[in-house]
Amino acid sequence: MKLELSSFVGQPCRSRIAYEFVPKKDYGLDMGKTARLLRSREVFVEIETPYLLMLKLGGHDVSLFKSGKIIVKSTNHEGEARRIAKRLVEKAGD
Repeated sequence: MKLELSSFVGQPCRSRIAYEFVPKKDYGLDMGKTARLLRSREVFVEIETPYLLMLKLGGHDVSLFKSGKIIVKSTNHEGEARRIAKRLVEKAGD
């Protein structure tokens, strides 16, 4: 399944310094397959569960959920977070 950032709504996270991108529909990602693909594309997968991947991407901590939700940590700046999320979406694409 191909992720497209245009199908996400971006907003600052309310509970921490982070920016989240919530998909307009649930992607139901296969987290094992997604983790293997990301590793093959030089993304460090720090934690892998059936519902969540915690990643390091270009020095940034990023969480990717089974639904497709993306949280870019340590920034509230939309432009920076969007660049990081776009890079993740490109690397996670089939």
